[in-house]
Amino acid sequence: MNTLKKDFEKLFGIKTKTNNRKKAIIYTRVSTKEQAENNTSLATQKKYCEEYAVKNGFEVVEYFGGTYESAKTDERKEFQRMIKYARQNSTIGVILVYSYDRFSRSGNNASYITDELNKQGIALTAVTQKVDTSNAGGKMQQDFFFLLSRFDNEMRRDKTKTGMSELLRKGYWLWTPPRGYQNLKKHHRAVDWEIIVTEEGELLREAFQWRVKNTFSSAEIVRKLNLQGMKINERRLHEIFKNPFYCGILISKMLPDEVILGQHEAIVSQEDFIKINTPESKVINKTYETMSEDLPLKKSLCCKACGHLMTGYFVKDKGLYYYKCQKKCPGMTVSAIKLHQTFESLLNEYQLEMNEIDAQMIPEVMQIKLVEISKSDANEISAAKSKLTQIRKELDTIEERFATGKIDNLLYTKFSEKHKNEISELEEKLTNPNLTSSNLEKCIKHGVKIAQKLSKIWAYGDLFDKHKLQHLLFPDGFAYDKQNKRVLTFRTNVFFELIRSISTALSEIKSGDPINYNQISARVTS
Repeated sequence: MNTLKKDFEKLFGIKTKTNNRKKAIIYTRVSTKEQAENNTSLATQKKYCEEYAVKNGFEVVEYFGGTYESAKTDERKEFQRMIKYARQNSTIGVILVYSYDRFSRSGNNASYITDELNKQGIALTAVTQKVDTSNAGGKMQQDFFFLLSRFDNEMRRDKTKTGMSELLRKGYWLWTPPRGYQNLKKHHRAVDWEIIVTEEGELLREAFQWRVKNTFSSAEIVRKLNLQGMKINERRLHEIFKNPFYCGILISKMLPDEVILGQHEAIVSQEDFIKINTPESKVINKTYETMSEDLPLKKSLCCKACGHLMTGYFVKDKGLYYYKCQKKCPGMTVSAIKLHQTFESLLNEYQLEMNEIDAQMIPEVMQIKLVEISKSDANEISAAKSKLTQIRKELDTIEERFATGKIDNLLYTKFSEKHKNEISELEEKLTNPNLTSSNLEKCIKHGVKIAQKLSKIWAYGDLFDKHKLQHLLFPDGFAYDKQNKRVLTFRTNVFFELIRSISTALSEIKSGDPINYNQISARVTS
């Protein structure tokens, strides 16, 4: 009979179950970094588990945990590594933990995980909570411990949320402050936090006033901030203008129906904040009251020494205009006539002079190169947008978990700052793509026409035309290098840079030689 049984087991691939696995793994953990560093809980857990293993004849083959991991979720690095090891090692018979709440506090999910382990012949044993899980009563008792741990978590969360709500109502901000502010005591209690206005905050204070007075458009404000060392794009600037934190008001998802006066310093008045966020506050007719027909480079020209914008003045005795640094940097004063001549020389580098061959070749090469650039941009933009959406969702999750007490302030600060920096970098990448026109042929035709009359636009255009041309060619402005008597550009419009490169490549081809497209294309870069 035994022989027949073995034959049938062999025939159908049946393996006789054995409950004699005597190899064990130990999992220990605490909830926070402070607990891991300041108490002996981990050592105590390990000691009790090892004593249980020796007493019951188990051989401990591996240790997991030994660090801080919150058991409110089972998506823990060490926990998942331990589960994976147990499932892949057929010799493991038991997982030893100090108590069931050290294993998990996720309630039903913890029960599901232990059921799956049991199907593989792996038992979960809490050495300080004797439960026989081989019968229905013991299994129910084990599940009860898991549910009790989750209930305890929920009670703590409610208590934490209530405490945070009360602090928020008193005007204490509980998260990382927005750009322009810094918390000097972020590792202290919220009531002891010291949130101050940074150097960037002072720049934003000025930017709010520009917006209130409609002195500059958003694009110009961005350029001015960039020139002063604050890297920001229009989208991020609009988010800042709409954030009530800057006028001293706290509005939070935790208390969605409440408007709270914050304890921190405001950088714009509540009246001005409301003014710039109402529809009628939008700049409809742009004015240039601070501009001068005789000083058209203002608002685009900055000081090479300090990076601040240059202003201008008139000397009556000489009857001449001059540009000078707003911060009065030594030696940064230059005659408007000389500077305009230098700028005109720079424009001539982008001026397009075409013969019949050029008129045919340049638009053709432009179209091919811009298609290449646009395809590359499209792929990068698509990937950046996808990643931006993902990171914003992750940031929302982190903020929600912190608001409900599921993670402590240390973890929140670490990951929220990381995500916010990534968001800022991606938003910067998505600003001003190289090519946005869907009608490429029309775009090239119009751009070539402009490139053929740059000097005329500058010489005969009004103040608005000149300012528009400056921003079109050099979106981030430019500086004057007085020592070398030249204008330094920060970024050139890719379209006109491409025109100059192609024009230069064509001019170097000897007259009468066959035109090799690859020769031109290889010289042109975006």
